[in-house]
Amino acid sequence: MAAVVALTATACSSGDSGSQIEGLCGPAADSAAGKSLREVLGTDDFTAEAITSDGRFAERFKRDLKEWSGGPNSTSPSFVCKFVPDGSENHVVLGFAWSPADQPGKERAEGGKVYDVSGATGSAGQLAAELFAPCELGGELSGPSRKAVLRADAALTVDRGRNVDRQREASELSFLYLMTREATELLGCENEPLEKDPVVKPLNGSAS
Repeated sequence: MAAVVALTATACSSGDSGSQIEGLCGPAADSAAGKSLREVLGTDDFTAEAITSDGRFAERFKRDLKEWSGGPNSTSPSFVCKFVPDGSENHVVLGFAWSPADQPGKERAEGGKVYDVSGATGSAGQLAAELFAPCELGGELSGPSRKAVLRADAALTVDRGRNVDRQREASELSFLYLMTREATELLGCENEPLEKDPVVKPLNGSAS
């Protein structure tokens, strides 16, 4: 993921004295997504970088779905945002892809603990968190979107260390859920899949 970050287009400081970047990568500080982001970062002072604009992300993401073969593999991820705490080399990178809808949630999760997040399937591991949610689109994308699910990925290197407790994973998955909600609104997902507040619960059989 790190190699793609070189495509960053814009960046703004988002601390108390900094300006707020606009769009998906700049949730308002007093919004649920903004509060959750600051909880994950552990600070109010960070740089928000837009790897691509909202419009270009939506255009490419819909094109990827149209061109997707519908096979067993996910599409290549579209990286959207990078968040870096001030004075730190740690970061959070947010990206999205399409994954096959016919895979059970636990099989979609590539590793880590598996959670239910208000009806969406999430997983959290040492290096990343993932969330899977249906996103039904209209028009010529109606058919393809019902054969796929939206996959959100967050690469997380912010002071994680070797041991990450369940509360930390719940915070990260809540953040991913809220940011994915913003993405589904941007994309125009007609089923509005993430309208509830995020409630994170471990699925049966997930490691404790």
